[in-house]
Amino acid sequence: MTLSIKITDSIRAIEKNVNKAIADHMNSVMNRKQGEILSEVKTLIPIWIHRQPEISALLSTDPAYSLKGQFGIPGETMSIVNAIIQAVVDATVIKIVKFSPNLKGGLELQFQPSNFSNLLSLPQGHTIYNGGDLHWLDWLLKRGDNIIVTNYQYSPESGIGRSGLGHMVGGGSFRVPPQFSGTEADNFITRAFIGPQQEIDLAYSFKKILR
Repeated sequence: MTLSIKITDSIRAIEKNVNKAIADHMNSVMNRKQGEILSEVKTLIPIWIHRQPEISALLSTDPAYSLKGQFGIPGETMSIVNAIIQAVVDATVIKIVKFSPNLKGGLELQFQPSNFSNLLSLPQGHTIYNGGDLHWLDWLLKRGDNIIVTNYQYSPESGIGRSGLGHMVGGGSFRVPPQFSGTEADNFITRAFIGPQQEIDLAYSFKKILR
């Protein structure tokens, strides 16, 4: 007995139907999993931000290295770091781009408003002192190497100043240290989301959720 099968559809028609079936499946999966994907990504954000040297410097008690000391931040800084991280986490959204029959589509993660309004509005980003308000988070994120204070410079010394890590003395000028200075296009927040390790982390998370 001989069994034969005759395909009446063209190769193009078959390909079109297969692609449509794949697109429908991917759209269904993405819609069901987008909340889980977003939740997983939000667990990665604190890890990525904590890897940045600016965070280490904010938390450091080494007078010569500490940004807490250089910005004259009183008290502990862990709560400030946590507020920064939470603001970024809260601003993160996911956008599903529906797959078309030609399999163009996917998802878009939006981590941070480009104007940094969520961070610049944090009261923790200010140091209030007699005669002024230093919006140090604005300087750290956006102002690069611009001079903050003229005719004064930071002198590191434990037990001195608002931070207990140093104070300003006459002479020179003060700016964000060049290894930490940031601009709107390149700062410790934007850098937190770029790099091979971040790509590995995301790929692992997507594979785990979408398998």
